[in-house]
Amino acid sequence: MHLGNKLTLYLLLGVVGVLGLDVYLSLKRIRTDLLKDMHSEVAAISRTLRVALETAGNSVPEHYFSQLAAEISGFENILGLVFYDREGHETWRSPSLQTHVLPQVDVHTVVTTTTPVEGLFRESKAQRYYRVEPIAGTTDEGIAAFLVLEDFSLFPRELHGRVLEMILATLILLVVLAIIVSVVIRQSVTQPLQTITQRIHSIGQGQFEHRLHLTRHDEIGQLADEFDRMVARLQEARSRLAAEQEEKLRLEGALRHSEKLAALGRLASRLAHEICTPLYVIQGRAEQLLHRGSLPEKDRGVINVIIAQIERISRFIRQLLTLSRRPEPQLRTISLNDVVRRVWQTVDDQHNHNGVTITLELAEELPPILGDPDQLQQVLLNLSVNALQAVGHTGRITLGTRCADERSPFPRGTVEAVITDTGAGIPPEHLPYIFEPFFTTKGVTHGTGLGLAISREIVLNHHGEIRVESTPGQGSRFIVSFLRAGDHDSPKARSAVAHREML
Repeated sequence: MHLGNKLTLYLLLGVVGVLGLDVYLSLKRIRTDLLKDMHSEVAAISRTLRVALETAGNSVPEHYFSQLAAEISGFENILGLVFYDREGHETWRSPSLQTHVLPQVDVHTVVTTTTPVEGLFRESKAQRYYRVEPIAGTTDEGIAAFLVLEDFSLFPRELHGRVLEMILATLILLVVLAIIVSVVIRQSVTQPLQTITQRIHSIGQGQFEHRLHLTRHDEIGQLADEFDRMVARLQEARSRLAAEQEEKLRLEGALRHSEKLAALGRLASRLAHEICTPLYVIQGRAEQLLHRGSLPEKDRGVINVIIAQIERISRFIRQLLTLSRRPEPQLRTISLNDVVRRVWQTVDDQHNHNGVTITLELAEELPPILGDPDQLQQVLLNLSVNALQAVGHTGRITLGTRCADERSPFPRGTVEAVITDTGAGIPPEHLPYIFEPFFTTKGVTHGTGLGLAISREIVLNHHGEIRVESTPGQGSRFIVSFLRAGDHDSPKARSAVAHREML
């Protein structure tokens, strides 16, 4: 059963109990009033008849009793008269009382004490009211008392009428009260509780956005306010937990990345010892042959190819060593705009293609950052070269800076460098792996897969973050985020430093 129905039922039961008690007390009061009225009526008739008989004395003939009884029986509910002598013996009875049972009364005592007696008695299933009135100054031969008998059917009729009126009034009152209570409870209790129940269900499904906002000043309103505050705290705790989980995943990813770099470091050291030394010897002998004047041009070309491939292998090993050794940056206060501008000038001078447009978009009044300009220039130059390779012979590349918006993993005001291209984009299935060492989509002859891994390592050493946004067929955007120079003592920076030390 619903709470509203229970409250309505309990309230109506209480009202029925109160009304029932009121009906019971009212019936007792009605019975008392009717008995009082009947007593007054019978007493008045008896006193009037007694005065008349006392005045007449013993001269009242017996045939006069019939006339007198007929007159008295004319009153409503008076059944008749009975006359008694001084010994208490019945001397005359109204014809209407011939078949009636009379009450058991000691008339002789009434005559002797001259004290009237009255009361109720039951004849068969009917109630009667009687009064025995003594007559003073009578002789032994005359009448000494009389009995007036009245039907008490007036009381049941009156009682039934009053009961029906009360029951009808009670039913009407209960119906009206039930309607009012039902409406009031539904609006004041049931509907607000249903609203709160729906919100609890929504919270169970992870929807924390809506609030109850019940503009009430009673207990339901206080409950709604406390519920809204609880939801706000839950939403805040959920957001904090999500952020902590995201940070945990990021740290786990960085840890796996560090483990890979450690393996690369061991591999690079072994390669440097096992491969570089013989390569240097081969390169030295090839250069000696190249300096011989009698060497044919065809052989010179072959030797140049050998030297170029040796340099390519040596460059790859140096990249491995750079990635594994993780050189610490020499941090100082710099302007990210200056670094991006130098990278733009370098790329624009060395890659002046007719079909590619390289644009510079720098934010004004950009806050300074702490960084190593040489390492940051290496990162941005690597990203720019990748962008040139992505657009091919036609397209657009934009190098810019900005203050971070709400999409940044860092707080507002973080400084960002953005490199955007209109190339083919990166397939969604490749996005999670582009910063992994040796992962490349350029083929073995065009890339080693270490550029983005080295760039990410440098950015992490600067307590920054690098991320990519790409849509296949529309291009890619690499965003490099850095803390402002004054924010390196923030919890975010301390967390990053602790993470780097752990690695």
